[in-house]
Order: sequence, then structure tokens, then C-alpha cells
Amino acid sequence: MSNVRVTFAKGKPIHCGIDSHKETWAVVIRCEGEEIYRAEIGADTDRLINLLRRFEASEVHTVYEAGPTGFWLHDALEAAGFHSLVTPASKVPQVNDKVKTDHRDARKLAQMLEAGFLKGIHIPTPEERAHRQMYRTREQVMKHRTQTQNQIKSMLLFNGVRRPKGVRERWTQQYVRWLETLSFEHEEIQTSMGVLLKLFRWLDEQVKELDRKLQDMALRDEYRETVEIMDSIPGIGVHTAMAIKLELRDVARFSKGSQLSSYLGVTPSEHSSGQMTRKGSITHCGNPRLRDLFVESSWTLIRHDPEMRRTYERIRHQSGSGKKAIVAVARRLALRVRRMLLDKKPYQIEMNKGSSDGAGGSSRPVVKAASSVGAKRFVLKQRA
Repeated sequence: MSNVRVTFAKGKPIHCGIDSHKETWAVVIRCEGEEIYRAEIGADTDRLINLLRRFEASEVHTVYEAGPTGFWLHDALEAAGFHSLVTPASKVPQVNDKVKTDHRDARKLAQMLEAGFLKGIHIPTPEERAHRQMYRTREQVMKHRTQTQNQIKSMLLFNGVRRPKGVRERWTQQYVRWLETLSFEHEEIQTSMGVLLKLFRWLDEQVKELDRKLQDMALRDEYRETVEIMDSIPGIGVHTAMAIKLELRDVARFSKGSQLSSYLGVTPSEHSSGQMTRKGSITHCGNPRLRDLFVESSWTLIRHDPEMRRTYERIRHQSGSGKKAIVAVARRLALRVRRMLLDKKPYQIEMNKGSSDGAGGSSRPVVKAASSVGAKRFVLKQRA
């Protein structure tokens, strides 16, 4: 490694940019504004750690982009005594350059790290990652189940099979039993349908099993209070509350509501120049799973919370888009959830109720708990 300048970096802080991939890592190391090392190595933490220790630096700072490689590299670097930063790709300043290589990406990361321009993400603990993985696996299995359902329906349509009038097409037990009674002229089609039905049955059982695991997890001391608080919101049940908790983790890490909005990617983009200010669509820079959870819950919320309904109708009227309106409601819901969890208080709905106060009869807001307005409720109970 002739490009290693070990003596120059001795006793000085070094900054290492890593462009990580499945098989190889591009590594660039800088010290006091100069590039002192550049190479491509195998994706091996021991090899990288041994390389960094050769420099005998006073401090070793590393950075790589968050992505499919996860956090095991971060864990190994921190355990070795180095300072590791995992930065979101959306927060790395972009340079208009038609030439893109792994080494250039690693060099840019090292330069930005040395200049102090990069921001790190909050790294979940190994236990948090394990719990979150179970929820994410449930979502993946549900997508596979939906895909299988669509394949079955497509096969029925392609072969001209119509369901009887008394059977509802909502994947009830009655509907599945009817599917299992179907008889096709050709054995190949019969076999294909049988395989898809077995796959659907199996995936459905896996979803139910993961549901039970999440329900049990919600009863643990570390989740119970948070789940019960969010369970008071119309549109959020135990599973959604657990999903939000596992993706959001400690809400106290967002010192301001704007930080949470930015994390969700629901902050409007802005293009300003001189006296002109233009607001664009939301940034989408954040956690897409969490954003989708709040948007989906908001559709139910606006049916139960008059204030949120008025917000939705006002923005829909102004923008002409129901999509923009529901995203705005989702942003407000996320901010309310943050405040609820910080204050440890359930969701409250303000109901306008006309009352005479002797001065012409003004309308006073009446605060009600969400559970009193017909929202679907779940009660957490210890299993015997």
C-alpha cells in the first residue's frame, strides 16, 4: 500500500469516508486537509479496523451512508474505539458531476466529514432493530399475501370463473372455501390454483402468528404505556401503535416538532430567491414507513375528529387536492402524537357544542376522550 502516509497522520485526527457495498468498500482517508489513503478493500470489518489502527491517529472518525448494509459496520467501528457516523444519503450535499465512481463517493464523504457538513442518524440499539425487524417482516409477508390474492383473482378472471351471489369477495373463510371447491377442466390449471391457495393459507397463518407476537410485545413494560396512549387515537390500534413506536423509537430525541416533520419527510420544499418565496411539494426525505402509517391513520381520524376534518376540507378546497390535504392532516397528527407521548396524555377531541351563557349564546368547545366518539378501541390485557 504505497499510498499510505502513516507517519504524516501519527498523533493527528483522521477522517475516513467509506462507500460500502455488498462485496467491496471504497475507502478514502484524509488528515489535515490532505488525502493520505485511497483503496478498495473487501467488505471485511476486521480488515478495515486493522487498516485504521495502522495510522496511530489521535482520533479516528468514519462515515458511511445509511442503506441496505445496515448498522453492523457501525457497531464494529464503535466497538473498536472509533467515532462512527452513519449519514442519510439525502443529507449528503450533491455536486453536479457527470463522473460518478465509488472512490469519488468515498472521497466526498471524507471531505464532508472533515469539514463538519454531515449529519448522522439516530442509531437504534440491537434490541430495537430486532423488534423493528419483526414488524417489518409482517409488512413484507402481508405484501406477499396480497400479491398471492391478486394472482388468484387474475386466474379466476382469465378462466371466466365468477363467484356466486351469496359469496362476498373479501377473502373470508366462506370465500376461501368456495375457491377450494372449484374444479377446472385442465389438470394444470387445477394444480396451479391449488398451489396458490396453499400459499395464501400459509402466508395468512404467518401474518396471524406475527400479529400475536406483536400483541405480546405490546404488553411489555417498555411499550405498554406508549401503546395505550396512541391507542386512544381514532385510526390507530395496537399494531399501528407498535409500528409507530418501533419506527419512531424515543420521541424525546426530537426537541422540536419541526424536527419530527423533517424526519417524516412532510416538510414542504422551498425554492426562494430574492423577494420571491415558493413552496413546493413535501420533501419525502425521511422515514417512508412512518409517513405512510400516519397518512393511513389520518383517513380514519378525519371521520371522528371534527377539527381534523375541517383542516382536511379547508386545505383540499384551497389546493384542489385531497392527497395534499391528508398529508397535511398526517403532519398535524404526528405533532400531536409527539406532544401526547411527551405529556403522557391520551388523545382529546374538541366537539363544538352550542350553549347559552347569557350574552347571546356562544359556541363553546367541549373536550371529549377519543374513545367516547365511537372510535374502535383495543384493550391490552395480560394473557393467562
